[in-house]
Amino acid sequence: MTEPADVPEMTDAATPALRDARRAWILGGALLTAYAVMVLVLGGYPGLIPGVAGGVLLDLLWAAALLVLALGVRRAGSVVARRPLGVVALAVAAAVPFASMLLWTVVPPDPRDDAGIVMLGQGLMVLSLAALVVAGVVIGRAGAVPPRVRWLPLIVIAVAAAAQIAVQIVVVAAGTNLAQPELVVLVMGAPMLGTLGALLLGILTIVFAPRDEPRRDGPVQVYPPAA
Repeated sequence: MTEPADVPEMTDAATPALRDARRAWILGGALLTAYAVMVLVLGGYPGLIPGVAGGVLLDLLWAAALLVLALGVRRAGSVVARRPLGVVALAVAAAVPFASMLLWTVVPPDPRDDAGIVMLGQGLMVLSLAALVVAGVVIGRAGAVPPRVRWLPLIVIAVAAAAQIAVQIVVVAAGTNLAQPELVVLVMGAPMLGTLGALLLGILTIVFAPRDEPRRDGPVQVYPPAA
């Protein structure tokens, strides 16, 4: 028996988009992993990259990772499904480190104005955190990330933010008595959670990168032939 004329055929029309999405996830994940690794390396060897070059390198890796994951490659592979709110949120989070660097360099604050310096630093941190939280929510709801890990970015952000808030509370409560070993460990260790979270997300982004569907040549029979 011959096959019906209207039997659909499998094509590889979606393959280029899948490949671009995979490139976006692998590239974005690699950049995010490289950022986290560099933070850890420079934390252990602060003189490895002299001057401000280390900070600039970290900011570039961070911004490149977020922008690739936000926009994808040739419009494919966006973790926020290119939703405007998610793209803007990730772009803001990518830009905050550069804005902070320019602000401190071009308009250096008065060293005598401790309150102003603290408020400015806290304001930039809150802006970055808010942008990341919004991006995490969009990632969770957009459906571009596998269901079992789609809320993981928001969880990582929440844990890192909670650790930073706890540090701020402890520092304010301790006042000038910050030499206690427990406080030193807390103050030094809290930022590490964010770095380890970024490392985890970078690795998982590579692991869960979209894969090409196996190509099938020829028509696929949907209905069994008539008896």
